[in-house]
Amino acid sequence: MAIALSPVPMICIVLVLLAPRPVRAGLCFAVGWLCALAIAVALVAWLTDTVADGHEDGARDGIDVVQLAIGVLFGVLAVRYWRKRPEPGTAPPRPAIVDRIATLSGLGLVLTGAAAALANLKNLPLVVSAGSQLGGAGLSSASLIAAAVIFVVAASITVLGPLLAVVFVGSEQSARGLRSVETWLLANLNTITVVLLAVLSAVLVGQGLDLFR
Repeated sequence: MAIALSPVPMICIVLVLLAPRPVRAGLCFAVGWLCALAIAVALVAWLTDTVADGHEDGARDGIDVVQLAIGVLFGVLAVRYWRKRPEPGTAPPRPAIVDRIATLSGLGLVLTGAAAALANLKNLPLVVSAGSQLGGAGLSSASLIAAAVIFVVAASITVLGPLLAVVFVGSEQSARGLRSVETWLLANLNTITVVLLAVLSAVLVGQGLDLFR
């Protein structure tokens, strides 16, 4: 859910769905997003499962170290974003991708979806943490695949939800709502990011402290 609630990917999918061919553009973005998440979490889970085979205690300690490190990183990022917050009454800076995404080709949108999923200081550590948790859980192959699928689907709710809304409701009917969401997200981008990072930092540091028990 922390990945799903990341504001920049939500802004990206809204902008994609306001493009001239929203369903095609949204599908391209979603394919890149889903494939990147699935490949990354599966790779980390497989590596963790391989390392954990016969070294369960060491693997658990390693997972705690990863979570503790990510929690501290998110705490530092939360402070950084808070200190860089815009002055009251000042519009926050627009992410660079906002003004370019509507002009991208199909391949460009696939690559943008993959980048939105992983080339992100918030999302990539979460994928590593989730994959290490799954790989160290001692699951069977079928259960591991099922858990990875659930993770990817849950992390993609805010990408797939708007896309399905446009498919079933229509692009013209949903355009007004999408523009309202875009305006709100851009206006509150910094606040959302700070709150999300602070909550994640507290949760992951708390879990990582199992290392010292």
